[in-house]
Parts: sequence; structure tokens; C-alpha cells
Amino acid sequence: MKRWITLATALLLIGAAVAADKVVEKSSRHTPDWIGGMEEGYIIVSAEGITLDEAQQKAMTNVREQIVSAIATRVHFATSITLHEVTDNGSIQSHRELDSKLSVQAADIPYLANVSPSHAADYYWLKSRTKDQSTYYTYHLKYPLSNSQLRLLVEEYESRQKMLNDSLQAFASTNFADYDNLDQMLIRHAHLKQFAASLHEDDSRREICAMIRSNYEQMLRKNLRVEAISSDRSKTVAGLFYGDKQLPHTLVPKTHSNCLTAIETKLTGDAATITYDYSTGCYEDEQNWLDITYTVLGKKVTTRCFIP
Repeated sequence: MKRWITLATALLLIGAAVAADKVVEKSSRHTPDWIGGMEEGYIIVSAEGITLDEAQQKAMTNVREQIVSAIATRVHFATSITLHEVTDNGSIQSHRELDSKLSVQAADIPYLANVSPSHAADYYWLKSRTKDQSTYYTYHLKYPLSNSQLRLLVEEYESRQKMLNDSLQAFASTNFADYDNLDQMLIRHAHLKQFAASLHEDDSRREICAMIRSNYEQMLRKNLRVEAISSDRSKTVAGLFYGDKQLPHTLVPKTHSNCLTAIETKLTGDAATITYDYSTGCYEDEQNWLDITYTVLGKKVTTRCFIP
């Protein structure tokens, strides 16, 4: 196993303190022999702070950073996603390979949440006074991390990354032509948004999520349309279609007319049934129309129906 050393040599810290500053308090009479050294299965760090708590927290941060670094040197994990792009009629037009390299982030390592001073193998601290009478603390920490623990952490990390990549590929493989319901499409879009939000800010997979989300919206923009199934002077039945497929949905369209009054809309089965009063404001020698508009992911899908 790679041996652990501090980011700043502990002996230099002690030497500098002896030369310039006076030690006024310490946690124990004897200085542990592990300070400034290397031991198999341990992380040895040192940190300074104005208060003892600050110095301790900085030392713990150093421990976590070294755990992340140790995992990063043993992990070689990249994301390769096939994105399905869809034509106007819903068929697959092309495939694009989206690749990104992952950097190991602390947020991806749940074990770090359990790293605490109480699990340290040993510690030692000094309180020193400078020539100008200000004081500071130096905290030395010996933290256990065996080869077997490190291997387990690497395995857990790689397992989590594979799970995330598999989920991402499933999102990328989605083809709305395979869906029979608009609500299912919108739920899929929402789940992708939630998945992206669950990734940390520096995760390059966020960019892939944005491309997949754009692809979803493009599928809807190219293929979604409103069509009047039937229309007369008392009601119009309108359907929402994806390509040639009529989609059940729970969205209620907005309506607008140049002459119809008392307009009411109800969802009936797979369609929207729009009732109205024709006699009050419409004339047979004029064009009488009804606009039916759905808003899907911020995009308006509309049709104008002329009343016979």
C-alpha cells in the first residue's frame, strides 16, 4: 500500500515552532514518534488553526482529501453514452457517442461522512505563542486506512458510478415514439431533471443530461401536434398526437375564438371536448374559428379549427 505523508512535513512545523514560537501547552508530555513519519495503513496529517477546534477540523479536512486522492489514483472511470436522435416521423436518425471523464469528488464517497476525530488512532496538539503574543494550535492526527478498506472504498465508488452511468444511458436511449401517454413523457423528462440535480456541480454528466433533455424537447417539438377530430356548431373534439399516435393526457388546453361564447373544456377519454355557444356571436357568412392550444414544456402546440 502507498504510504501516507502529510502535505506539509510535520517536522518542519515543529522545527519552525521551536525556532520562532514558544510552546505553552500540549496534549501530552511526550511527542509521539509517528509525527512526521510514515506508517503502513495510516494517514498522518498536521494542520494549524487559531483555535484547537479549527486546527482539528483542518486536520480532518486533510484526512478526507487524502482519502479522495487515494481513491482517485486507483479509479479509472469514464462515461460513454449513446444518444438517440429522432426524426420527424419518430424513427432513429443517428447515434452520437457522448464521452466524459469523471473526477473523483468527495460527494461521491459516502464513507467520508463517517470520518471523524473519534475514529482517529492517535492525535497530538500544541499551543504556541508567537513573539507578538498571539497564539495558535498545531494539530497532528494519525488516522487508520488499511489496504482492505481502501479496496472496498474503490469498489463502492465504481459500483455507484456504474449505477449512475446505467441510469444515464437509459435516459439517453429513451424514444418517445415508444410511449403511449403524454404524461409518461413528461414524467420521464422530470425524472431526468431530478437525476441531473442529484449530481454534484462539477460532474461532467450534467452536460450529457442537458443534451439528453434537449433531445427530449426536440422530439416533442418535431412530433407533437393538436388535431380536431370532429367539429360542429355545438362542440369540437380535439386530440393531441405524437406522430400518428393519439396520446392520452391530463393537460387541459386553452381556447380562444373570434365569435364563440360560453366555451367550456372537458377531458373525455383520450381527447378534449370543447363545448360552446355558436348562435350568439357567430355568422354564417364569416369565418368562425376556434384556437386550441396546449403548453408542453414551455412550448405552445396549437391548431385553429374553423367551425362549419
